[in-house]
Order: sequence, then structure tokens, then C-alpha cells
Amino acid sequence: MKRDFLWGAALSNVQAEGAYLEDGKGLNVYDTLVVTPEKGIVPMFCDTAVAADHYHHYKEDIDLMAEMGFKAYRFSVVWSRIHPLGDDEKANEKGLDFYESMVDYLLEKGIEPVVSLVHFDMPDYLLREYNGFLNKKVIDFYAKHVEVVVNRLKGKVKYWLTYNEINLAPYQSDLVAGAYRPEDMSMTEMFAQLSINTAIAHARAVEVIKRIDSNAWVGGMIGHAPFYPLTCKSEDIIAADFKNKMHNYLPFDIMTSGELPDYFLNFIKQRHIHIDYKEREQKVVLESSQKLDYLAFSYYRSGVQSSFDHIEDFIDLEDAILFDHRNLKNPNYTANEWGWQIDAEGLRYSLIDLYHRYHKPLFIVENGIGIDEKLDNGKVYDDERIEYYQKHITSLKCAVEHDGVDLMGYLAWSPIDFLSSHKEMRKRYGFVYVNRGFEDLLDLARYKKKSFYWYKKVIATNGENLQNDIEY
Repeated sequence: MKRDFLWGAALSNVQAEGAYLEDGKGLNVYDTLVVTPEKGIVPMFCDTAVAADHYHHYKEDIDLMAEMGFKAYRFSVVWSRIHPLGDDEKANEKGLDFYESMVDYLLEKGIEPVVSLVHFDMPDYLLREYNGFLNKKVIDFYAKHVEVVVNRLKGKVKYWLTYNEINLAPYQSDLVAGAYRPEDMSMTEMFAQLSINTAIAHARAVEVIKRIDSNAWVGGMIGHAPFYPLTCKSEDIIAADFKNKMHNYLPFDIMTSGELPDYFLNFIKQRHIHIDYKEREQKVVLESSQKLDYLAFSYYRSGVQSSFDHIEDFIDLEDAILFDHRNLKNPNYTANEWGWQIDAEGLRYSLIDLYHRYHKPLFIVENGIGIDEKLDNGKVYDDERIEYYQKHITSLKCAVEHDGVDLMGYLAWSPIDFLSSHKEMRKRYGFVYVNRGFEDLLDLARYKKKSFYWYKKVIATNGENLQNDIEY
């Protein structure tokens, strides 16, 4: 791996901070999210009042990251901590002070900040009053928010991400885009318009960041899950191709070309969908495509896709594929307790595929495994996590060293335990165990897992030594 490779980890502040309404913070869509349980073991949902209390422990947590040798750390600026309602005239200075202090402390420790600008944290008021990114006014509020944050952190933050997992907006619209589907709008109409509106929001953010800090590196991000055909039948291959275009490629195709791709225009035309996409917005999207520096993605698992034998109409068939809830399983892979299948070579495939499609530097900004863990005399023996990372890092090294992929860095998910996207405390991802339960907050003390020492060694050897030979 190249010497300046950005080893580190990432978390979502809205899932980790707690400090529910402290220091002027407003409610956001994650705070008010009504969770639909994942399939798998019995969930243990928590509210966001305390979470992992990262708000009050951030220096301790960053000290642990520095001890591991992090080169980079990705976190998110919680929108509702800066603009509590979202349409506020003035920003919350205490919120800005908090994130500036965090950035200053990271730089003091020699860690490069990587900042996400919207990550499940849209102010709840913008959902209730405006219906989030389905309303173009919210794009204006977002651009103003980005301007405030970048002006405060200019010259301190080099790497920016405009929008976390932007491709999931049509699928988890309340959490990802702060929007509900209106009664008079079909699912495909919402998919089309929300895909366009979030592309505009991304483009506006790129414009703002580059205008304020021309030296900044700006990236777009998706939650990437490659879909393989379930069988070798041509129908399944066509189904998987369609699913990959609409689920994985669409946002990057728009971001990098500045135009709506032909397959998406055809999707809209065949369904007689009227889209609101003004000429001035198209210009912003086109101009932003020329300013984009890199593409980032999260990777946890791959999926499989098949056709529907009983659906004869092509439009109905594509719609069924687009919103497929069958949760088909790949017989070649095992899964964690929540049914997330583990496909390490899928990471290599994704890197090859995305790099040769877009020819831009790539950045893995999330990759990890959720495990139901217990503290045992102050220790957590998470060899399952180490094995997961061994295989995925081996996969990405092959993509770089053999396949020629330009990869900027690798950020594991995550440095510490915190609430999952489903507000699940039982599903732990961290290298550091946070001592709290479902209802009992205990003492919130931090304990280094076995993987903490393993990842420290990986970073120190620039990814060369992946052996699980840690004395713990």
C-alpha cells in the first residue's frame, strides 16, 4: 500500500454522541425514527439521549484512535446541532464550537478529519414542515448549512463527503432524506424525483465547498452492495444488471457525468413520470461533476437478484426488482446474527467495478461487522471481527496491488461501539467496547477489544501484517 494510505475508522455522530438536546441541539430524523426491527436475533433498541455519550467522551475516544495509529477519522457534523430547526437564520455557535474543537484535537493528534455533511441527521422540523429533500426549499437550507460548516472548518478539514449513502434515499426516505411519500405519489415517482433532488443537494454542496476552499477534496458517497445474478439464467442476469444500475450506479453516474443517464431517462419516460428538474439545477449538477475529486462508499455485504417468473409486463417486472423485499440469500456465504452475508471478495469486485467505470480515486469509508458481544473481565475476544477484517483487507490489497485500483484509504466501521442505524445497542461494531446495556447505562467506560491491538498492528505495518497473533 502507498505510504500516504489513509488507515482509520469512521462513525456517525448522530448515533454516537447522545447529548440529546444539549447545548442548543434540535431533534433530528434519527432521534424521532420509529424503528422497523431487522430480521435476526431479538433487538435491544435504545433512544438517543445518551447513545455512547461520545459528546462528552470525544477526547478520550480520539486518544484511543491515536493509540491505534489512525491516519484518518471520518465523523459527521450533526445538522440539527448546527441548525436546530433547519431553516434557522442563525447557526448554533455551541454546535460549531464543538465540531471545531473536535477537529482541532484530531489535528493535534496527527489524525486527518474526514467530514460527512448529512448522515441521518436532518432536523426533524424539515421533515414535518417541508417533507425533507422532496421539497426544493430544503436543498437551499442544506446549502446554507454546508456554507456555515465549511466556513468554520476551512483550512482544517481537507476531505469532505457531501451526503452519506445517498443512493439509499428512495428506500429509507425518512431517515436518509427526511421525506415521506405523499399519498398521490407512486413509489417509482418518488424514486425518480428523490434521486434527482438528492443529486442537486450533492451538487450544491460541492459548489459551496469548492467556492469556499479550493484546496478541499470533495467526494460523493453511496452505500454499495453489488447484486449478483442468483442463477446463470439470462433473466436473472438482466434483473441483476437493472438492480445494480438503479441501486448502485445511478448516483455516481449523475455525479461524474453531470447528466441523467439514458437508462434512468428511459425509466422515467416509460412510466410517464413528470419530473421537476430546472435548467439552472441541471447546470449546477453539470458544473459540480467537473469539481468532484473522489468517490467514496460503504461496503458490508453483497446481494443476489433474480427475476420474477410470474410477472410478464416489463414495467411491472422492473418495479418488482427495484423494490424487491424477498431478501434472497447467496448459498455460497455465511452471515452474522442479523443475516448480513459476509463476502470479502465482493469488496475486491466492487473496487474493480467502480474504478473501471468511473476512473476516479476511491475511498472505502465504512466496512465492518456487527456482533452481539459481552464484556468478560474487562476484555472482549472478538476474533470473529478480526477474521472479517483480515479477509476484507486482503481483498482490497489485491484490488490495489494486482488490479491497479487507485484507493485513497480504508476506514473501518467503527472505532467505538454505538447505536446501529436501527438504534440497536446489541449490534456492536467497535474496536472499543462501550460499557452500557440496553436500559442500564452502567458506567460508559471504554474497554479495548482484542481487535483494537490487532488493527493497531495492521496500521503500523501499512497492512502487511494481518496475522491474528495478538497476546491479549
